[in-house]
Amino acid sequence: MDQANHQMETFGTLLRQYPQSSRFYNSCTPQQRQAILEQLPKLTSQAQLQGFVEHLPSAAL
Repeated sequence: MDQANHQMETFGTLLRQYPQSSRFYNSCTPQQRQAILEQLPKLTSQAQLQGFVEHLPSAAL
């Protein structure tokens, strides 16, 4: 599995662990979702990705 697929899988797993973040993501427009997904390659560790998902509802899009 390549890095991008692994990040997407981990992102989905983390969204299931953070219901508030999941609700926020699900309420985003397609353009906002794309902007969120474009941030994933910039996150280089599991801790960064988890922090990103955990604080997603406070993101200014």
